[in-house]
Amino acid sequence: MKSALRAPDTKTLAGVQYLRGIAATMVAYFHMIGQLPSLSPYIEKFLLGYESLASGVDVFFVISGFIMLLTTQKTGPADFVVRRVIRVVPLYWLLSIIIVTIALWRPNLFRTTQVDLKSVVLSLLFIPYQNAGHQGEVVPILVPGWSLNFEMFFYAIFAIVLFCKSLSRRVFINGVVFLALVMLHYSMLGKQSPVLAFLTNLRIAEFWFGMLIAQLYVKRAFVGQRATPWWIILAAAFAVLIFHPAATIFDREEVDALLFTMLPAGLIVLSVAALEQLRVVPKIPFLATLGDASYSIYLSHILVLGLCRTLWEHFGMPDRSLTAAASFALFSTVTVVYGGFLVYWGVERPMTNFLHHAYRRHFAAPLPVAT
Repeated sequence: MKSALRAPDTKTLAGVQYLRGIAATMVAYFHMIGQLPSLSPYIEKFLLGYESLASGVDVFFVISGFIMLLTTQKTGPADFVVRRVIRVVPLYWLLSIIIVTIALWRPNLFRTTQVDLKSVVLSLLFIPYQNAGHQGEVVPILVPGWSLNFEMFFYAIFAIVLFCKSLSRRVFINGVVFLALVMLHYSMLGKQSPVLAFLTNLRIAEFWFGMLIAQLYVKRAFVGQRATPWWIILAAAFAVLIFHPAATIFDREEVDALLFTMLPAGLIVLSVAALEQLRVVPKIPFLATLGDASYSIYLSHILVLGLCRTLWEHFGMPDRSLTAAASFALFSTVTVVYGGFLVYWGVERPMTNFLHHAYRRHFAAPLPVAT
């Protein structure tokens, strides 16, 4: 059944914005852990340096499915594609080109980055490939862009499904397509091709989780419920996602991923969506700004962390104590966050606003912009 609700501007969903910022910071903190190997043991043991912090990306995927379904109720496929390209591509291309330029100019500054024409073209076009500089992993030159390759694949599927006007049918068709892709992942073809295995990873279901949550949100399924259970679910999901208390019980990687990454990520977004609809999310300006800048933080943090590591080593800072580890963790995390703010205010926001305004002025009537 077609919803009569107007697609909301995601800026009004404060909790989702907070969650974006927290997820981006989780990923940045995870990548900070290995910057100085001599400090890594202290961070891992005493300073919340858990591998599960990388699951901030999984939260992003669930949020993406949620936002895409929620904000495209009256959007056609072509308009959707243009808006996604404007939102995602410019900053990613700019930072990728910066890395390529620095790598060609001062290759000694990078430990694993390898630049050639093929890798540059494939990276800029969001085409997954096995990166020789990263031991054959399916990552682009700007390593965090691997998630954008996955996102773009989801966008391509979702754009086709937008030809269907019914919200529930969009969810159903996406679910069927994703199920088929996961089945392909476990086929002989999926096992023989690392790139195909990457595109058909079980993680693609996280987008669908987000779509299901959006469908509940549109139907106002959380209205009239008590807020306390949702706070409990949110806290429990974060605890499982971050600490992985029983992850070692299971030998199968798929079971581990499902129980301790995908489901907690889905529960976190579900509980935040419920709290949004119950209107119990507090106003926290810093977290709102963190959410606004989350894309800039996520894409730029690798460059900023490299700068932090270089400065730390250049000035001969201590590198074998808990105090040194805590100092580096604080210094690099604060620098990453505020560096992301600068990229957002100085580059991402003006560039994206200019392109959106140009598109609306010349090609389309104003519509809510999914950010």
